[in-house]
Amino acid sequence: MVPEGTRSPSNPRLLPDFLLPYLYRKIWKAEKWPLGRRVFIKPADKYKRFTGFITNGGYRKKKKPPYWCSDVVSFQNEWRYYVTNGKVVASGWYWGDEQNTPDAPTLDIGFPDDYCGAVDLGTLETGELALVEANHPFACGWYGTDHKAYALWLADGWKYMTGVNNEDA
Repeated sequence: MVPEGTRSPSNPRLLPDFLLPYLYRKIWKAEKWPLGRRVFIKPADKYKRFTGFITNGGYRKKKKPPYWCSDVVSFQNEWRYYVTNGKVVASGWYWGDEQNTPDAPTLDIGFPDDYCGAVDLGTLETGELALVEANHPFACGWYGTDHKAYALWLADGWKYMTGVNNEDA
C-alpha cells in the first residue's frame, strides 16, 4: 500500500512532494539500462529487489527494469530522521566520518502533520543538506539510541501504512 500524498502526476517517484526541494540532483524512471552513463540506480517496481548502486556505464551488474536513476552526488555524512505526526522523534548518524560521527543537523523542513516515515539526509561536498532517500516505516532499519522512541515510531508507522487511526488502535 502506498500512503496518500506520496504519488502525484508531477511526482511519480514515490517521494513525498515536500522533500523534492532537497534532492539537489535529477531523478528519472528508466525502462532501459543506462549504457554509457554513470548513474546511481535502484529498482522502480519493488522495494529492495536489488540494492541500489552506482553503475560504471557498462553492463556489469545489469538488472531487470524498471529502474530509478539519478545523477551521482557525493555525500560526506548521512543521517536518518524518524518522522511521525509532522515531527522528528529520533535521528541517528549512519554513514560518513567514522572518527567524529557528527550529530544530526537540525532540520527546517515543514513535515506534514500526517506524515510518518524515515528520511535520510546527507551533507554534500558543498555543505548543503540533501535528500538521500525517504522510506516507509517497514523499509528501513534503526540507527538511533532511543529505543522507546523507535518502538513508538514503528507503531505510528503501522497505523500510517494501514490507515488505522489512534482511536481504532
